[in-house]
Order: sequence, then C-alpha cells, then structure tokens
Amino acid sequence: MHKEFIYKKENLPKPIISGREDLVELYYKAWELAFQNVACVKREGGVPCLSCIPSLPRMWVWDSCLMTFITNYSNGTISAFNNLDILYDMRRKEDGFIAMAYDYEEKKVCFGERINPPLFAWAEWQYYLISGDKSRFERVLPAIEGMYSFIENARRRVCGLYWFTDPGASGMDNSPRGAFPTAHQDGGDICHVDLAAQQALSAWYLSMIFDLIGNTEKACFYKEEHARICELINAYHWHEESGFYYDFFYPHPMYGPPIDHLNFLNSKTIAAAWPIIAGAVDENKLAKLNANFLDPKQFYTDIPFASLSKQDVNYAPTGGYWKGGTWASTNYALIKGWTDNGCYALAREAAIKYLDGMCRVYREFDPHTIWECYAPEGFLPCYRKSGSVVRSDFVGWSGIGPITMLIENVIGLNLNAHENTVTFRPSSYKESGIENLFFNGGYISVVLRGYHPEKGKGELFIKAEKPFRLELVTEDEQIQKIEIAAGESTFRTVKHPQAPDGSFCLRGV
Repeated sequence: MHKEFIYKKENLPKPIISGREDLVELYYKAWELAFQNVACVKREGGVPCLSCIPSLPRMWVWDSCLMTFITNYSNGTISAFNNLDILYDMRRKEDGFIAMAYDYEEKKVCFGERINPPLFAWAEWQYYLISGDKSRFERVLPAIEGMYSFIENARRRVCGLYWFTDPGASGMDNSPRGAFPTAHQDGGDICHVDLAAQQALSAWYLSMIFDLIGNTEKACFYKEEHARICELINAYHWHEESGFYYDFFYPHPMYGPPIDHLNFLNSKTIAAAWPIIAGAVDENKLAKLNANFLDPKQFYTDIPFASLSKQDVNYAPTGGYWKGGTWASTNYALIKGWTDNGCYALAREAAIKYLDGMCRVYREFDPHTIWECYAPEGFLPCYRKSGSVVRSDFVGWSGIGPITMLIENVIGLNLNAHENTVTFRPSSYKESGIENLFFNGGYISVVLRGYHPEKGKGELFIKAEKPFRLELVTEDEQIQKIEIAAGESTFRTVKHPQAPDGSFCLRGV
C-alpha cells in the first residue's frame, strides 16, 4: 500500500530567517499548495502523484523532474518520484522514447513524438545527495539511458547537435525560437542550445551515478560524452562578440551543401542558461553570460529573470508567457548553475530578488497565491497575449523558489550525502538556519543565532541524529570543517584576528 501524502506543518523542515517572516509565510504556502495538488491515479495499481493541474490526468516530463527538487526537502511527507516512476514505466521499450506528456490514466502519449527536457539523471542524483538513498539507481538507469540513446539516435542534426520538434517541446511554448509546431515535427532545421546542454547534463550525472555503483566503463563513456557535447555547444551555439549562446539554423543537406558558417537565431532567450549548469562554460564565457543576465535592460527585471531579453521586439513587459515571463524552471537552472560554478553571492542575490518579487505579488495581488509564472515588470502574475492571467495555486514547480532556493541560496545550506557533508554559508541575517531537516538517513538542525557578521559574533546550534561533517563558509570564502557528533552541539563564532569582515571561526561551548 502506498503512503498517502498528508500535509502536517510540524513534519516539515522549519526555516529560521529573522526579519523575513514573509519568506517563511511563502514557504509554508508553497507546501500547502503542493499537498493540495496531489492527484491519485485511479487505474489499478495507481499511486498518488504531483500535478500542476490536478483536474487533468496529464503528466509532463520536465514539470515532474523539477518538482523533485522541491519534494527532496519534504522529509519524505510528499514525493514527485512517483511521477518519474510512472514516466519510466510508460516509456517505449524498443527505442527508449519518453514522451513530453502522458495521460496517466489511459497510459497514452499526449503530443505525438515530442519530448521534453530530459532532466531525469539530474533529478535522481540530487535526491541521492540529500537522502543518501542510492537504491533507485539500478532500477531507473535502463529508462534514463534509453532516453539518452533515443535523443542521440532521433534528435541530432547532420552537424551533430540537437533539436526539439518545436519551442513547445522545449517547454518554452511560445518563445520566438522557431515554428510552433512544424508540420512534420522536425524542428524546422533549428538546433536548440538547451537540448544540447540538457543532454550534456544527463551525460555528466550518468557518469556520476555509474561511478558510484562501480561501473567504471560506463562512467568513462558518459564523461567522454559530456566533453564531446560541451565542445559542440561552444563550437556552434556560442557567439563571442555578444557573449551569449543562441539557437541556430542548420539546413538539411537535401537543400544544398552544408553551410560553412553559423546562422544564429537572433533572439536572446533564457535557454542560454542551460550550458552553465551543464558545465560547458569557462571563466571567460561565464563572465560574458553574466553580463547579459544581470543587465536590467535585458534579463534582470523587476522579478528576474525575463525569459526573453527586453531588447527583443517580441518582448512583453507583462510576460506574454515565454515572451518575457519569469519562470521557476529556468530561474533554478541559472541560479543552480551559478552555485555549481562557485558564484555563491551572485546566486543568493538573485534568489532573494526573485523571492522578494514573489512575496510582493503574494501580498498585493488578489488572489494571494503562487502563480505559474510572473510578469518581468510591474510585480504581477504573468499575462498571456490574450490578456488572461496564468494559472494560480501553481505548486507545481513554482514552489522551487519559496522552498528550494530559500533553503539552498537564502539560508545557504547545501547537502551532500555522498560525502556526508553539510555546507552552511550564513547570510547576514541575525538568525538563520533550519530545524528538523532529513539528511542522509537522519534529522539535523543547523541554526546560527545572535549573528553579527561585522563583529564575528554568534552562536551555532547543531542537532543531529547521526554524525556528519559541517563546512562553515564565511563571506570571504574561508572554510572551517567540523566533525559533528550525534546529539546536540553549540559553537560560538569568534572573529579571526586581523581577518577581514565576515571571517570567523568556531569554538565549542
């Protein structure tokens, strides 16, 4: 019998962040909506799953993958991995195809041969990093590898790069990235930078998984695949002068000889964020990309990040769905990519700006809820071209900001069960941390109280059911590693002699 998903506030992690009661309120609102949006598969053997539209028995791939980044922090009270298991089960066994969406009651493909961003390997690895549970890997690898192979065999151009059938398949429905949809679902000879990066991302995490389970041959294969795809991304999609990744047009050889130059699609979209998290960027490219994403005249809008540059003729200040709308899915890809590349302060600043915008809409707009996406300007929910507002009560992936980014970026906790390590980068709030968080087989609490960063004063309270290593990182990137024993511990922060502001060490109390 499958465990029911029942909302009880006391069973969830408790965020501590002084002076930001609005963020805490939005955090619990996101959890309430997540539990309200549970749908139960009614057919025999059906299980509860998460849905952005509970009244419609339809499940999308990238929504489902992204919702796991929320439920990883639920202490096991709710999970999006039932979604992934349903998708794996409905795959086409002969070639590995997993459709972008299914009717999960009828077990039918909804939109033909269209696929969604393949984020399965990333989702499975992130779950392991928090839970410490690697039992899923052997069971789910055939489906993940099958989808990887399908994309290699059925979604590559002659030049070796990758294509979605249309912008809707990429998840960016009406983004100006090509025909919508093409008559034969062939992508209109466009190569999509996000699918290339997502395939590289899959290869990287497949290599990590196979390395963990001891299959060195496959681990090496996928590391080589990752390097190969990243090289292609930078050879074809990167434009040095503007410092940005673009989709481009590569006509089929039947229309003439292969082109000897690149035909970039001249729309700057948020799809360019994916090479960052895929590990395709070097320091120079990252700096140039960041200059674009942090430009208020392009992507760094009232509620960041616009999905289409403000300089594009198609841009809509009220969002227009993917013609400027701010989305949790791509925001997380960018902010998580910055974190993975060591841009911690930048990721925190952007996460706070995004959450500040969500809180303001929650406070000022009726109904007071969380929305499918947000207008880049004006502190409003996103509006479509028709003038209608997007879906409300959308958790759904819109819970990534209030839950996942709050824990990982604002509070600054990052969990690594693979190394049994918790990294804590305290913010400047007087009190911050989390209580009652499940990590690597036991519950932990990590809270810094009475913190004065300029004086280096404060007390760190730790509670752990199992031992772990704490890495405390100060604002100037000084790291102190502490072995935490099971039970309760208290440490007093002490400013380093002759050290810059924000640098301190810990002493046991």
